[in-house]
Amino acid sequence: MVKTPERDLMNMMTICKAPKHSRTPRHPKAPGLILAAWIAVASSLFGCAAQAQVTGTKVSYSATSQQNYKKGKKALKSKNFEDATKYFKFVKARYPFSKFATLSELRLADVLRDSEKFIAAIDAYKTFIKEHPTHPMVESGYAAFHIGMSYWNLTPGDFFIMPPSEEKDQTSTEAAMLSFKRFLKRFPDSPHKKKAKKYYQKALRRLAAHEMYVASFYLGRDKPKGAIFRLEYLIKKYPDAGVQPQVMFLLGMTYLRLKKRQQALTVFKSIIKKYPGNYNAKKAQRYVAFISKEFGLK
Repeated sequence: MVKTPERDLMNMMTICKAPKHSRTPRHPKAPGLILAAWIAVASSLFGCAAQAQVTGTKVSYSATSQQNYKKGKKALKSKNFEDATKYFKFVKARYPFSKFATLSELRLADVLRDSEKFIAAIDAYKTFIKEHPTHPMVESGYAAFHIGMSYWNLTPGDFFIMPPSEEKDQTSTEAAMLSFKRFLKRFPDSPHKKKAKKYYQKALRRLAAHEMYVASFYLGRDKPKGAIFRLEYLIKKYPDAGVQPQVMFLLGMTYLRLKKRQQALTVFKSIIKKYPGNYNAKKAQRYVAFISKEFGLK
């Protein structure tokens, strides 16, 4: 069957529909798992005395602020968050005028981050920046970068039995994007710049994917005006998301569906001019020729 602009327009609703999600069957529980669980419990009971440092039941403080700070960092590295918190709080309380007291305040934010208490971590990093604006860990962008990463870690993920991330609420994604955007503007020479730029782009793409999903949702329910609103919003709000040609082409197709041929023609011509090497520009050329021939528009 020969593809024509008319047939593409008729099939647009089918193209825009989101794919159905597949479910992976659960594996049946093995009988040996119960026995293994009991063995694990028994082993932990016998071994608890040897694991006092891991479980954080008791810590041994040293004589100096630096020594206790190092112990806290070691505990943090081994993910012993309870002991790390004790050491850092001890340094802050016992040696309030030491440089390690200030560093301990920052490390307490790191503890919250690494223990996945991201909202509390964000507040802690913001407080550190406010109270120590000239600290090297602020001026290097460290604290600001981890605010962005904490927001990113709050964003919806993709899990095989759940809807795709773009179908979920994007409040945290928006916050992460804005945090990384501010970071890149304020800390152009930061050692965290490369990673911040990577996550800024990831956040932008996810936000753009969400807007595309909403636009497709409207198209699938025969509400093209709602789709146009979301597509135009996407183009203006996230120009650096890297999806402009695709979004503009869908916008042009939607205008054409509403018989707003002049607007569609303008959009298609804009794609050809701005993105001449993109495959959407080649499709746009076909529609420019179609509209000009069928409706006499230039």
